[in-house]
Amino acid sequence: MKKSWLSIFLPEDEYKEKRILYFLGEAAIIGICVSLLFLIASYIYPLRLINTSLFFSFVVVGQVIYIFLRYIFAGMEYTDTFSSNDYKREMKKIFFQSLTFMFVFFALYVLISGLPQKQPEWRNMICLPILSGFLMFLMNFISLKSSYRKNNG
Repeated sequence: MKKSWLSIFLPEDEYKEKRILYFLGEAAIIGICVSLLFLIASYIYPLRLINTSLFFSFVVVGQVIYIFLRYIFAGMEYTDTFSSNDYKREMKKIFFQSLTFMFVFFALYVLISGLPQKQPEWRNMICLPILSGFLMFLMNFISLKSSYRKNNG
């Protein structure tokens, strides 16, 4: 795989690289099948409910989300988590990484957009970093939990 331009985006670990390539292949096949079904359906039933370019944008975003979710649920990220002490240590690390991300996100958001003047703007400015930090924690937690089960199962 070293002779491909794709190798600059893949991890050095051979197992992870192979699994990610499987995920990319699966996503490509699903995207092709969904696209072909859409094209056949739009040819048979020429309804103009959705713009073709918008549909194919959704297909690409769907492929990225599919690969991302497969990676999270595969349990490949935390390969050295075997004991409950390792698990607890990684949980603390994940929690503090998410908290740090949330505060950095908030600070950068304030620097870029400025301080809001009205209460609804403050809610938006506070809720977006909190939601982002929570999603980051949730993704890492699911990945850690899957890895821990995989390593001990």
